[in-house]
Amino acid sequence: MKIAHVTCTYPPYAGGIGRVAFEYTERLRARGHHVHVYTPRYASVSGDPDYVHRVPSPLHVGNAGVTPSLFYRLKGFDLVHLHYPFFGGAEPVIVRKALQAHQGLVITYHHDACVTGIRGVIHSAHRRLLFPWLMNRADRILVSSKEYAETSALCDIPHIFDRVEVHPFGVDLDRFHPRKDEEIKKQWKIPKEAPVFLFVGGMDEAHHFKGVPILLEALERLGQKDWHLLLVGEGSLKTGYEAIVHGLPYASRVHFTGKVSEEHLPRYYQAADVHLFPSTKRAEAFGMVALEAAASGLPTIASDLPGVRGVVLNGETGLLEPAGDARALARALSLLLEQPLLRERLGRSARLRSEQVFAWDPLITKLEQTYLSVTQQQSKRFYPV
Repeated sequence: MKIAHVTCTYPPYAGGIGRVAFEYTERLRARGHHVHVYTPRYASVSGDPDYVHRVPSPLHVGNAGVTPSLFYRLKGFDLVHLHYPFFGGAEPVIVRKALQAHQGLVITYHHDACVTGIRGVIHSAHRRLLFPWLMNRADRILVSSKEYAETSALCDIPHIFDRVEVHPFGVDLDRFHPRKDEEIKKQWKIPKEAPVFLFVGGMDEAHHFKGVPILLEALERLGQKDWHLLLVGEGSLKTGYEAIVHGLPYASRVHFTGKVSEEHLPRYYQAADVHLFPSTKRAEAFGMVALEAAASGLPTIASDLPGVRGVVLNGETGLLEPAGDARALARALSLLLEQPLLRERLGRSARLRSEQVFAWDPLITKLEQTYLSVTQQQSKRFYPV
């Protein structure tokens, strides 16, 4: 099958949407499918394979990029898989679908857009005027969890759930696995017996909702408890986060690692005892990093958000606390610091569930079945205006 994946971001940029597109692309190609990727050319990237196409974008703001040439670049594919939100890229894809109804269109609806200011005003108009038109032209809409979909902007579109399917994302269970890595602790001068918290996430404007300030506030409430924190990630907001920490009593125990290579990332999970996922907004709709932590045998303390609570089960694979509540987060941190047997039990349960629910192979098989269903439709579906 000849498939085009269209996504607003793609590795080496850190982000869940691009990571999912990458996993789908590589795993489908390994099964013999002819898969190409189309993503905006925001910056020069070297070393791309010939099936990754970085498309010129004459105008872009954040991860939104106007890419009109997608209309003709997608010619000849059996099916287009659009990763949404992708403002500026979704529109030419849907226009092509409207004019070429025989070409299959699958949309993964990753999350509601969460933007403010003038961008928020523009998005509000987009949601009222264009969003229903875009979604109504998809043959299938894939969501990572039923709960998130049922509380999302999709609910505003009549009969949309006739075409919605639940497709959770997966995790590489061989790459991420339980093991203790003492070398990472030595590298950051962390005492061997000290419990280690781990945060992994982008620190740019597009990921402002990751909750780092809330996490740092919660740490202030831990008093003299023994702990260290590794913050893995890079971006324009990191300098501000470092400024918050500078001069605080616990500053020497907070380690900003910057960007970590894909090769070394599993070792950071293996160096940790607890994974932290304190996101504050609905833009956090799943949690690939929480899956990586679970596969590594770590419990996660996460915000109680739709979608996230399908990945982190409260009291079973981790702890859920109200989003943006530093006091509640501090209580959860204290609990897992004080009860090592509890965090070990939660970590074992997290690994087991990742094996049972989030292994990639059966998830890719299900995706192939969806693709086949779309391409084998015997009659054209009616597309409402």
